[in-house]
Amino acid sequence: MLHTLLYFLALFSLSTSPNWARLSQMPVDVLGFWRLLIASVLIFVWVFFYRRQPFPRIEKKFFWVIASGIFFFGHLWTYKYASKTTSVANTMIFFATNPIWSTLGSIFFFNERFTRRLGLAYLLALSGITLLVSHQFDLNSTGFLGDISAIASALLFSAYILTGKRARIYYSNSVYASFQYLIGAICFFLAVLISGHDFTNHSTISWTAVAGLVIFPTLLGHLSFSYLMSTMNLSLMSCGKLIEPVLASIIAYFVFGELLTPHAIMAFILTASALFVLFMPSLRFSKT
Repeated sequence: MLHTLLYFLALFSLSTSPNWARLSQMPVDVLGFWRLLIASVLIFVWVFFYRRQPFPRIEKKFFWVIASGIFFFGHLWTYKYASKTTSVANTMIFFATNPIWSTLGSIFFFNERFTRRLGLAYLLALSGITLLVSHQFDLNSTGFLGDISAIASALLFSAYILTGKRARIYYSNSVYASFQYLIGAICFFLAVLISGHDFTNHSTISWTAVAGLVIFPTLLGHLSFSYLMSTMNLSLMSCGKLIEPVLASIIAYFVFGELLTPHAIMAFILTASALFVLFMPSLRFSKT
């Protein structure tokens, strides 16, 4: 039950990400750098100075942490790039394919079974996402690079959670997360150097957005998600993430006054039904 509550907290926290990003006026690479740097420093201080955990040795299995951090950076960068160069609807639809790649990877690498219950949940959740954005979808969109970037973001997200699950076999969640975020921050730092953007000269609202991104989607969202990787089925976790766009739309309604359309309400009902199917009491959270 505790893992279920933590999972829903992670989903809610992750769904706030596009709203914090909307508040920020920073370039994507600068925002990503400060978000991951601050998160990694906070976790480093907690783990290695306050709790005095031993510093991990850099050996072959550490490759999974490095790979996860690089894939995490790639996912964040391509997702933000897609949201700026193609429609939000296109970005959401193409990124919503990530559970497919995650499920295929978990079946191949971790021998997880794709059950009929999971298949029904996928159908309901994907129906909800499609309904949410179908009235905005433009097959003649000129944002071709943005569409490709959204697909790449889905693939990179799946690679991030698959390598993260492997890394969590060898390292505790706090050790894994601290290095994963640090590696992502280094990648964003290099991106800022290449782009030539300013690191520090930004508005107060942008720094507020950085704080919100650190606290909610990064620490409460991704940190909780990575913790659950070692105890929950990856296919189940990936499918449940399909409720995020609906939650994000509801948050945008209350924060920015964006209209909550009948499409959004119906999409929420469908995705809520998908989660009900996933989390019925008879469902086991261990590998199935």
